Amino acid sequence: MARRVAIFLVVLSISSAMLAGTLSGYLTERMGWTYIASGSDVEMSIYPPEGVSALADERVFYGQIRIGDSTVNIAIMNVEPPILWIDSDYDGCFLNNIPISGQYRGPVINESRTYKFSQQLRVEYLSNGKSSYMTQDLEIRAILPKKEGIEVDYLLMSRREGVLEVDGELIGIALFPTAPDGLADKIDEVFIGIDLDRDGTIDMVHKNHELFEATSVIRINDKNYRVSEISRDGRKVTFEQVDEDAQNRPLLKKGSVAPLFEARDVHGKSFSMSDYLGNPIIVVVTSKTPLEVFNGGFPCATGDCEDTSREEKRLRSLLNELVTWNEYSTKPKVELIWLYSGDEITSADSLDEYSWLHLIADKAAVELYSTPLSNGMFLISKEGRIEYLDDYVLQAGDGSIPIYPVFRIPTFGLTSYIWFREFVLDK
Repeated sequence: MARRVAIFLVVLSISSAMLAGTLSGYLTERMGWTYIASGSDVEMSIYPPEGVSALADERVFYGQIRIGDSTVNIAIMNVEPPILWIDSDYDGCFLNNIPISGQYRGPVINESRTYKFSQQLRVEYLSNGKSSYMTQDLEIRAILPKKEGIEVDYLLMSRREGVLEVDGELIGIALFPTAPDGLADKIDEVFIGIDLDRDGTIDMVHKNHELFEATSVIRINDKNYRVSEISRDGRKVTFEQVDEDAQNRPLLKKGSVAPLFEARDVHGKSFSMSDYLGNPIIVVVTSKTPLEVFNGGFPCATGDCEDTSREEKRLRSLLNELVTWNEYSTKPKVELIWLYSGDEITSADSLDEYSWLHLIADKAAVELYSTPLSNGMFLISKEGRIEYLDDYVLQAGDGSIPIYPVFRIPTFGLTSYIWFREFVLDK
């Protein structure tokens, strides 16, 4: 089987009906990249791998990580905070490498604590029998339960950044793999980032308005393009103009115009979001039904009960806030558009007595407002602009990866009442 190679050694080509028009992007830097991805599990043992010298402590666990064509030995001492050794010089000895102390990444879940380690590592990739070496940003996540043992996974962070010339203007672009091991051998394993709004940064949120799968048709300056080739050294990406519909997503940022949609609700009635402009609107995207949230006690389906509890509290408090406001206030009514992202739903899952709650399960509508974790909240003004939103922010470089969504909109307690009144009254 042909070995997979790093993204900067990939050749990608697409055959499609091309029209006149070519854009060239030049990628000159390799930079750190952080994104939500499931890491690769590492099997840990109290016994060191063959050819590796053990550390003189029975609390140490050993494992191996495969990166490109390099096998990396690691050792973690099960203390709090844990200590990590990486055999970065590949000599089978940990003691000549600097130990790294884990950074606590709470919260405690099922009596387990999560720690993060970050380190750069030089690794080998083989292509056509020749070795290439690349410095990778490696992140290791270790979960230490109170009982004996340790669970470890890891991800790599790499991307290239550069510029794309569009109608005489240079805008930023980024190229990076989707897989947590930092490798790609097919075009559908590559993402393209483009600074479409020219604000000097590429918003690195999965499937947002500036991030695309490399197979996508992308609209740039009123023309539609698709990636036709990425050079073997990863330093040039070519876009060809195509006669196909673009797949650009709406701009979901504070102050931007909220995307409108038409669909059928779970009762089969026609729904048009534009009909409700003039009143404040809250859009919720969630896999929970309003009925189970309102009644409480929905199951911990993901096994992460703490996260479920947080989601339950904020959605239930939001419903209670809206019931109180819309039933008893003489101020403007607040419309709630509940976009259900789960598998199945019927009219029995709705709250029929509340006319301001519009339950929609239309896939296109859900995808219009979807976020990396398929749930979120958007506060839309009477004029149809996004006033606030819950951010699922993926911070690049040395930034952290949030384990949970960043709930910037409080939905219970005194702070909830304050933001709610300010939003509704447009103060």
